[in-house]
Amino acid sequence: MRERVKALAMGNDAGYGSYVRFACPAYSHAWVFFGPLGVLQGWVTTVDLVHIFKGEGGWLHGWFAPLSGLWTVFMIGCCFVSRYERRAGGPTPRLYCFQLGVVVATGDVLRAFRWTELTIRREKWRSGSGESADWGTRTTVMARDGSVVVVFPGNEPDGAGCRAMEKLHEAAVRGCGTPGPATDHHHDHPDHGASCAG
Repeated sequence: MRERVKALAMGNDAGYGSYVRFACPAYSHAWVFFGPLGVLQGWVTTVDLVHIFKGEGGWLHGWFAPLSGLWTVFMIGCCFVSRYERRAGGPTPRLYCFQLGVVVATGDVLRAFRWTELTIRREKWRSGSGESADWGTRTTVMARDGSVVVVFPGNEPDGAGCRAMEKLHEAAVRGCGTPGPATDHHHDHPDHGASCAG
C-alpha cells in the first residue's frame, strides 16, 4: 500500500478530521540556480561533441567533453536532490497534515500525533554578514517525550508547508481545529478559512 494512502487511512481512523496538505523540509530553490547552469553546460558539451565528431579541436576537446558532460549531469542532478530526499521511505520526515493531527512518515515508519500532543519551537538564526548574510527561523516540532519529530531549517520555500503546518497547530491548540488562511489552497478542505468564533 502506498505511503500516502496509509497515512490518510491512519488520520481518518484517528479522527483527525479533513486532510489539509503535505509538508516536508526537503524542498529547496536549488533548481533555480542549477537548472539554467546545467542546461548551459549541456549546450557547451553538445557543441564540443559536434567538434569532436567533425574531427576538429584536437586532443583538448577529447579531454574537455567528458568532464563537461559529468559536470552537466552533476548540476542537473542537484535539481532533483530535494525530490529524492522527500521520497516515500526516505529518511526525511514527511508530514500528512489534518485539521486535528498529523501523520509523520520517517523511513518506513508512520506515527500519528494530535496537534495538541506536539510543541513547536522557533529559533531565529543568521549566518554571514553584510550583503552575503543569510537568515531565517528554524522551526522544531517536538513530541511530549522531548523527541524531535521534524525540523524545518528556515531557508525552505513556502511549498515546504511549514507555515501551513504551524497554522493548523495554532488552531488546534486554541481549540478550533480549523486551519487559518495560510493553509494550502490547492487541497480541498470544506472548512477552509473558518474561525473559532464560528
